[in-house]
Amino acid sequence: MDKLKKFLNSFEEDYLFRYGKRSWQVISLIFFFILSYTVIQYLWNVRPSSREEVSISKIEFDRSRIDYDFDITNDMDKSTLADYNKALKGLQGEMPSAEWKDLGDSVEHTEYDYVPYQAYNPYWDFSYTDYRRVERKYKVFEKNRDAIPNILEDIYEAKGIDSLQYSEKIKVLNLAKAMVAYASKKESTELLRDYFKSYLIYSGELTPKMVEQLAAVFKKVDRKPYLHDPYGENDDWSEFSSYLSIGQDDSLTQERFDIANNSIAKLKSKVKFKEKDQAHFVARVVLGSDLTNEDLQKATEEFFASKDYKLTEKNTGEIFGKYLSLFTEKAALADQLLAEEKAQKEMNRSQYYQDGRYAFVAIIMIAAILILFSIRQIIKSRG
Repeated sequence: MDKLKKFLNSFEEDYLFRYGKRSWQVISLIFFFILSYTVIQYLWNVRPSSREEVSISKIEFDRSRIDYDFDITNDMDKSTLADYNKALKGLQGEMPSAEWKDLGDSVEHTEYDYVPYQAYNPYWDFSYTDYRRVERKYKVFEKNRDAIPNILEDIYEAKGIDSLQYSEKIKVLNLAKAMVAYASKKESTELLRDYFKSYLIYSGELTPKMVEQLAAVFKKVDRKPYLHDPYGENDDWSEFSSYLSIGQDDSLTQERFDIANNSIAKLKSKVKFKEKDQAHFVARVVLGSDLTNEDLQKATEEFFASKDYKLTEKNTGEIFGKYLSLFTEKAALADQLLAEEKAQKEMNRSQYYQDGRYAFVAIIMIAAILILFSIRQIIKSRG
């Protein structure tokens, strides 16, 4: 027995680990800490979870968008009346000739009521009910529909913005200011009342900066948009409003605007346009494309670099639209194939992981058996 103990000590010192028991003790201590950590984590994750308390704040409701951090302290309007008045002055500066003070007046109306009374017919000697027309006058306050404050109040009401939501009101004012910047001073009231109003109510993703960037793309095609008479032959509203509609629906990035500007520059180097509608069409198709920016960049570069497409002032929109439609379809197919390949690789990884685990366990078992055989052989040789 003493020989066996001596052998095992020698085997540990010479073969298993040259630094002996102290090293094993340190390694055991490390694994003990790991085991302790895993037990603590296990117990922490065993504890029952409770759902975050759900409530909808007024700002969440008004914005139709929830606050993902569940922090109700963020759900308050930080802007003040002074901030609102400052933004209002900014809009007034863009519309100096508009009506800001005359909000309306009381207007007298006349109506007639028919009041029943008992009448008597002496010829037939009977009474009956007849009606007498009575004039009634009253006054009603009628808003001046050309007064800017009234137009703004209509917008606030349509958007569900109450009197103390200054931040939301300021967003409306800043967006209105960005649009009015491209309107003639003389017709700015009509444009705000009849044309900009719907975009301010249903603004979507539209922001003042985006309006400026859309106008910059428009200018790249032709010139700065000029809005003065939407029904007029030389007015840019019909084209520019289509740009604004894209901004309502899509959150356009700076990269998307860069792609659009580069596309217009390349297009104008290939085709000389007298009428700009085809070039505007290309710009809007690029801005509103469903492609990722990476795919869109590749599509536009390949299209304008290719000599396969003969572009003219009349066919540019049709050819480019067809090309981009086909590219979008093929990109969707590529995404589908990629998803299928990833799914197959995921299945393969799972299978190989399981096979590897089995192989590792088998190796450990075989190694244990070999060590036992070695120990047995050493004991026999020493005996």
